[in-house]
Amino acid sequence: MEDNRPKECYSCKGELEFLGQVPVRTKGSGGVSKLFFGEWAELGEEMWPIDIFRCKKCGHIEMYDLDFSLNKQ
Repeated sequence: MEDNRPKECYSCKGELEFLGQVPVRTKGSGGVSKLFFGEWAELGEEMWPIDIFRCKKCGHIEMYDLDFSLNKQ
């Protein structure tokens, strides 16, 4: 299996370290709507898994969809 992870920072060309996959919440509602409607405010909500990398040199954060899971939705 080919490792398709990015190797270097887009900004400074430093080495990237993989921080993990973070679920990003999309759609749904938050804030005051959540206060009044509770769990109903989350109707239609989706979670997208995003791969997060940080440059060891400059601290730049890069986000990717390496498994193309966003295309499957």
